[in-house]
Amino acid sequence: MKDFTDEINAAVRTLGDIALKEASRTCPVRTGRLKRSIALRTQHDRAKNSDICVIGTTVPYAPNVEFGGRGRRPKPFLENGLEAARKSTVLIFSLFIKGDD
Repeated sequence: MKDFTDEINAAVRTLGDIALKEASRTCPVRTGRLKRSIALRTQHDRAKNSDICVIGTTVPYAPNVEFGGRGRRPKPFLENGLEAARKSTVLIFSLFIKGDD
């Protein structure tokens, strides 16, 4: 049986890129600081031989934008990125994992 570890990790990284692009695309812009701060960090877990993608921002007011606050309605941009990646998951994995039957 073929080991698909490399293909799975490539698919995870691709989904991370999709989420990053959608989060950046849908991020509300006033000064551009929040949008510029959105970043993707990929970590490799050696014990599990698997990649993990984390998308986020260090801008202190990001939670107020994402979830609402101080009388403002939520403007979810990170959630939009996650949803775009979720919708693409089956397609991306099917592109990366091809059976060698």
